[in-house]
Amino acid sequence: MSTPKLPELPELTFEERRHIYRLRGFEIPSVSTIMQPLSEDVYGSINEDVLSKAADRGTAVHNAIDNYVKFGVEDIPPEHMGYFQAFLKWYEDYDVKPYETEYRAYHKGLLYAGTLDMMASVKGEDTLVDFKTTASINEMLWRVQTEAYNKALASHYFQICFFKKMVVQLKKDGDYNVVSFKAVDTDSWKVFTALLTVRNFKQKYS
Repeated sequence: MSTPKLPELPELTFEERRHIYRLRGFEIPSVSTIMQPLSEDVYGSINEDVLSKAADRGTAVHNAIDNYVKFGVEDIPPEHMGYFQAFLKWYEDYDVKPYETEYRAYHKGLLYAGTLDMMASVKGEDTLVDFKTTASINEMLWRVQTEAYNKALASHYFQICFFKKMVVQLKKDGDYNVVSFKAVDTDSWKVFTALLTVRNFKQKYS
């Protein structure tokens, strides 16, 4: 199977410190920003320090995965080693052949952006993969997020259809869970576009 060529999108930039995407210089919302009303229902009652530590952990693990795939480097803080070992276990168990990691994309029509953790051949199937280091599984959020990513790719007439979407929950003890979603998730897309519509309406009056 030949490796698909991902579209180059130099018109999309990302300011990491403030987590801002810009398309040709104009700021556009991220998938996570649009999904805030859903995320707040799930995480709104959790202490901010706990959320901050979880975010730092997720960033460290994602960076380690990116460095491993692109450069073959194993570089992870000791306190997060279990999560990285879980990734390596999944990587071997599922015969993963990455196409790209930490790939920034945007939707050409709806003008939102996001960073996709990985696109890969997973057990021979073209798959969009997202990694989580959360303690619990949240299919509601994950379904909506991965569907938004898939639709962003599709808006560029991407040459392959990611007919599989997968979230890999990496665990501290070195194990993992895999949650797979169908390629076309109409209900989740309706939810995401409704959230985007509400956000755009509110922006008119802010």
